[in-house]
Amino acid sequence: MSTADSTLDGRAGFPPLLISALHYEWRTLEEAFERCRSEFGLDGIEFSVCEGAGRPHLLEDEYRRVAELGQASGLQASGHVWGELPSLGAEGAVAQLRSWLDIAQRADFTHVIVHGGAHDDREAGLALMAGVLAEAADEYAASGVVLCLENHYAWEYRDCHELYGTAEELADLFTRVPSPGLGFCLDYGHSHMTGNTLELLDRVGDRLAYTHLADNLGQHDDHLMFGHGAVPWREVLTATRNLGYRGPLALEFPVRDSLEGLRRCVDVVREAWGAGG
Repeated sequence: MSTADSTLDGRAGFPPLLISALHYEWRTLEEAFERCRSEFGLDGIEFSVCEGAGRPHLLEDEYRRVAELGQASGLQASGHVWGELPSLGAEGAVAQLRSWLDIAQRADFTHVIVHGGAHDDREAGLALMAGVLAEAADEYAASGVVLCLENHYAWEYRDCHELYGTAEELADLFTRVPSPGLGFCLDYGHSHMTGNTLELLDRVGDRLAYTHLADNLGQHDDHLMFGHGAVPWREVLTATRNLGYRGPLALEFPVRDSLEGLRRCVDVVREAWGAGG
């Protein structure tokens, strides 16, 4: 059952559609790329990088193979990396970002998506991360890789104390770090939980470099099938299109037992970007 006939397929004006490797079944890299290209008809894969972990994350000896398969298939690859940067301190966090850049270069990732992490002292955590990201951003830019900071939960959510859930925090960061090596990853699921999707697009849309399409009911990060939650997809995707955005749309909803959500997503993206021709 293929959606290849409904893919956007890189046509002018449409953003590339990637799929998170955490949200569909695959055993080998060859299978991951083949399903993405032939069965789903998409443009690339967002791999999960959690060093020392097993499937469904990338294994540490597979980075160069990702680059080879990406080149052979014509598919784009990006990396969603996992690590609690604030807990490492300034020096350790910068070293970790450099390690992820090395992985990105070996795997030929176009983008590296990172969380700002948690900190019990909100202002201290924001100051720490601004300094860390400023130090790493130019190195990413020089390597042709975009380091993308993802908006996260509200700081108060379940006492997680996550940083960068508000437009104000992100706007301040991008003012402090003007480097093109640092971009914004808009996670529509996270912003739906905090109720600030349109504000984020308005305040920091000029730094938008990557997106995550995840659906939920507005309270928790449910990662429901596309269209089964309450995210107003036509509204937020049209607002994104109106910014002139043509970067990746990475699907973070389950594509396992049914391709219904995938087909619906492709249709909504085509409608949003096609309307502007």
